[in-house]
Formats: sequence, C-alpha cells, structure tokens
Amino acid sequence: MNKLSGSVLALSLSLAATAQGQSPAPNGVLVDKAPLPEAHGLQEASSQYLIRYTSISGVDGKTHREDTGAVFLPKGPAPQGGWPVVVWTHGTIGVATQCAPSLNPRSDRDKQYLNTWLSLGFAVVAPDYAGLGSSGLHHYLNARGEAWSVLDSISASLKNFPLSNKIFIVGQSQGAHAAFAASGYQQSYAPKLHVIGTVLTGTPYINADTSVSDIFSGGTSTTDAGDPKIPYAYYIFLSAADTNKSLKVANYFQKDAVADVELAKNLCITPLTQHVMDNKLNAKNTFLPNFQELLNTQLASLRYNTLKIDHPVFIGIGLQDVNVPTAMQQRFAQDVKAAGTPVAVHEYAGMNHGETVNVSLRDSVPFVFKILAEKP
Repeated sequence: MNKLSGSVLALSLSLAATAQGQSPAPNGVLVDKAPLPEAHGLQEASSQYLIRYTSISGVDGKTHREDTGAVFLPKGPAPQGGWPVVVWTHGTIGVATQCAPSLNPRSDRDKQYLNTWLSLGFAVVAPDYAGLGSSGLHHYLNARGEAWSVLDSISASLKNFPLSNKIFIVGQSQGAHAAFAASGYQQSYAPKLHVIGTVLTGTPYINADTSVSDIFSGGTSTTDAGDPKIPYAYYIFLSAADTNKSLKVANYFQKDAVADVELAKNLCITPLTQHVMDNKLNAKNTFLPNFQELLNTQLASLRYNTLKIDHPVFIGIGLQDVNVPTAMQQRFAQDVKAAGTPVAVHEYAGMNHGETVNVSLRDSVPFVFKILAEKP
C-alpha cells in the first residue's frame, strides 16, 4: 500500500468509526511513513522520512486530524536507548498546504543548522504544523494549534524510530513561538514526553497589551519602503477569517493591500515578501485603523499559555532583527526570566533575523550538551 492510499484508508476508517459512535484514532500515532525525496533531505542524515500522524486541532480543541512532518536520523549506529532528539519547529513559510517544509527543499540556512545537529548525534523531528502538508488552512501563530501538532509529531516519532525520550524543542521565528508554546503545553497535553530543553531565536511575543505598532515597528514599517513583516498581518487575518466567515478584508486593509490578502492564501512567504517589498507596502499604506480591533480578537490565541517552564530555555536575540523587533524579544526574555523559568539569554550584535540562527550555535550547542550531561 502506498503512502497516499494508506493515509486515505486510515482517515476513512477514523471517520467511519466516529460516525458509528466509536472513538477516533488517538492523537500522536503514526499513520504512515515513506522515504523523503533526496531533494528535500539533509546531507548528514543516514535516512530520512516523510511522516503522517494523528493529532487534535488546537484551534478548536476537538477536531481529529492528520498532520505531516519529517524525521532525520544521524549516521552511525544508534546509541543505547536511542538518539537524543532535536525537534525543529520552522519559521514562517506561509499558510497553504503546499508551503510545508517536508514538501520542499529546505533553505541553505536551515540545512546548515539541521546538519549541524545531525552531525552532533541528534535525530531531528521536523513537524510541518497543522494545515501545512495537511488539510485545512494553517492558522498562523495559533499557540495551541502549533503546540499540539508539534507534541503529537514527537509522540508518533518516539514510537516508531530509534529515538530517546530526551527531547530538545528548537525553533526560530514562528518556530520559536511554536517551540515555546509546545514546551508550555507539554505537561498537560503530552505528559509522557521528556522535554529537557528549549532553544529559541527570533521569538515573537504577544501579550494582552500587544498593539499593531509593537509588531509592525522598526525597520522600514514607517518609511516609503516595503516592510517584510506585512505578510504576517495577511496571515493573521486569514486565520481569523477562517474561523469567523463574516470578516471582510476591506474593513481592515487599505485598497492596495486588499488583493494581496487573497494572494497570501496560496503564496508562500518568499514570493509574498518579495511582492510586498516590490510594491513598497508598509504599515502606513496597508492597515486601516480597524486592524487593531481585529488583532485584539486574536490575541488570546496568539499568546503563550504560560511563561513558566520547568526546564532551561535558551533565548538568542539578533540586535539587528527587523522581522521580529529586537525590543519585543528582549521584553520576552525579561518576562520569561521574571516568571521563574531558568533562562540563558544571548544577544548577537549586528545579526539580523536569519543570521542569528547559525551564529547562535556557538552558545546553544554547549547549552544543550550541558543539559545532557546533567541528565544521563
């Protein structure tokens, strides 16, 4: 049975069971695995797989679904007890199914980063998130939606690959948001997982008082040039509109941006950002005043469920970050520390959003190995 037919059969059986009043398949169960195409793989992996697994929608808290991701195993024999695991939660790539990382070659930056962890003896589990590579629209920055899908990818992988239940959740940008959210939900949603560290770079921080200017400040957002953060606003609106069908894009965006929101449904982040920059779209010429009201309705779903994590958290901040304003990341680090989370904060002068990822390895690798040494 091939990958597609196996997934369809499993989903059909699950739906039939539900229709007959039976419980659907539990979350965190592998439905299918298949070799990942070489073009989508990593040089330091001995084997690599596309996986499909059961999950529960964190958006509505109840809908059973299937999500996708990838698993990469290091070269050489697995250690006794299995490979320790780096769970890679990726940055913003879009909200359409075809944007999923497992369906595309990874960027050179991400290849360098993930190959480093593989070469150091960590398996990599790389979830796509709900709606990427799977059915439905991806709800961008929905903290519970990201977290549940990520945690279920780990549970499914631990049961089917030679992996140790020694887990580090590692993310950048939206992935840092997903990583911290997953660490916050782990004890309540997936208590059998042993997450012993979280590593973050370029972390978004949304709280009850977050304003449009907090997100879309700095960089080029108040000039006559384009702002690379504008696609985030499109994705936030699309997520809101997927839940509330009565929302009208023309109530929140200026005329020149209205058509772009529709474009964002299918356009992945790189071409969408290029379009925004070419057309010099920024906060000044994109938003109507009502956009703050829309953002206010979404804040609860974008916020972390807790800032208190019971394991060490690494926070890397690029001091030239425009995509996630540096000041936002610094507030996040301060508040996480104040909440009682054991935190290691590292700032990188001259580094932008993307550059911080690999530069931070000089500090995050020792951070991870120190935790492993303390938890034999």
